[in-house]
Amino acid sequence: MLNYNWIPEMIEKMGRRSKNISFYLLILFLLFSLEVGKGLSQPPAKDEGPPQISLENVTFRMREIESTPLPLTMLEIHIEILNRSQRLTAPPKSIKAVVLPKEVKSSETTPAGEFAPGPEEVTLDSPLPPRARQVLIIGYSIPKEKLESITFEVQINPPDGEQKTVTWEGP
Repeated sequence: MLNYNWIPEMIEKMGRRSKNISFYLLILFLLFSLEVGKGLSQPPAKDEGPPQISLENVTFRMREIESTPLPLTMLEIHIEILNRSQRLTAPPKSIKAVVLPKEVKSSETTPAGEFAPGPEEVTLDSPLPPRARQVLIIGYSIPKEKLESITFEVQINPPDGEQKTVTWEGP
């Protein structure tokens, strides 16, 4: 016959072990719940204010547009805008670039006062994500007469935004 006297003794040992295990698990759970808030929480956000928008490169490009009776020559001004913010996205229509022609130099055969372009502005219609660049383009129709150079003042978000003075040199 088999001896089953060891079963009640084993049940008693398991009961003590389960009490010990459940006691230690309870303590572990309480400690974990106290420290989880600190460990998993994000640091408080620093108030960055509005996005930091800067004016980067300003480049020029000439384009010939076929039209009748004469082709049209366009001077494109490419204005590169950078959102320097780490987390903030610039909302749509919050970035404006203004180009103001300051000085036009013509060749000796062309009178200086004939070509007088006016100020132009363009607004960025889409949002600008953090650390992203976008190029805005403004175009001027250039006369057939030979131009030596045009000096432009380019500014973003006037009147307080960053500005640069750039010069286009003719061919």
